[in-house]
Amino acid sequence: MPPLRDFLTRYRPAGSPGAAARAGVPADRSGELESEVGPVLAFLDGTEAERERLIALIGSADVFLHNLRPGAAEASGLGAAALRARFPRLIYGDLGAFGHRGPLSDRPGYELLLQAFGGLMSITGEPGREGVRCGPSLNDLGTGIWAAIGILAALIRRGRTGEGCLIEASLFETALCWGSIHAASYLASGEAPRAEGASHPSLTPYGAFETADGRLIIGAGNDRLFAKLAHALGHPEWAEDARFRDNRARVANRAALTALINGRLTQDSKAAWVERLEAVGVPCAPIQSIPEALSHAQTAALGIIQRPDDGSPVRMIGMPLSFDGERPAVRLPAPSLDRRDGSRSWQF
Repeated sequence: MPPLRDFLTRYRPAGSPGAAARAGVPADRSGELESEVGPVLAFLDGTEAERERLIALIGSADVFLHNLRPGAAEASGLGAAALRARFPRLIYGDLGAFGHRGPLSDRPGYELLLQAFGGLMSITGEPGREGVRCGPSLNDLGTGIWAAIGILAALIRRGRTGEGCLIEASLFETALCWGSIHAASYLASGEAPRAEGASHPSLTPYGAFETADGRLIIGAGNDRLFAKLAHALGHPEWAEDARFRDNRARVANRAALTALINGRLTQDSKAAWVERLEAVGVPCAPIQSIPEALSHAQTAALGIIQRPDDGSPVRMIGMPLSFDGERPAVRLPAPSLDRRDGSRSWQF
């Protein structure tokens, strides 16, 4: 069988605009992009023989994973029932938007839609203002992670039983999972959660506070840490004040406590307070920009910013885990749009 990239390029239907047109790529260059971003469609738009070649390729794999629109895989003969009947050891992953059963199961969806529909936007942002989108694509990333966890569990089970498995995950289920603490609070109390900004709904002081030159995150979420914080701020008596004696009291008197802490912190710089608080063991952190986070000495020490093994000048974030102290390397960069030699081998 030829390298997968050659296979995909050969079987991309002529004139198929797809993602290339949506991305603004000129028509005469769309093939290079489409051969990378539309592999399943490249097969499915071909002949029956080509579809059988795809099915044979799937059958040779441990895992088949897709996020096609609801019903598309079944209509093309690539549904879970058909493939698992033919390949009983296959682990079949199906990622959807709203879930695989229920009144909305046939709807497609995107990250922003599911942040809104799943309730996450309602708890993101500043108090008293409209909800906003979470910065990272939490549902997209999270659904992939949950699918990977399920696939790993299915591989272990298959090693014991010899049987494959159908893994289903969706953006909506992931959104509900990410909001599970807020959901549990609502189910227990009947009170709808709301946006808290950088604060925590049930802990204080635990959030962003004002210094002379910017905001500082402080996480003194228990009585011991609060006593340390009060001492570092020059007001050890706060720890004995009935209004702030324990977390329940501090939450009830959050506004008063926040005003006192901000009043003290604004008398000095963010850097000065970080030094003092870290010296006594009070968790704190400046709110860094992405460039600041990337240029920090801790980031450099972790070696998480990597270049592909082929010497490409492009830098990217590597995997956020290590095996026996070694972080997996980024092996290959994204292919350029003008790559025509078909020399890249795809490994499974």
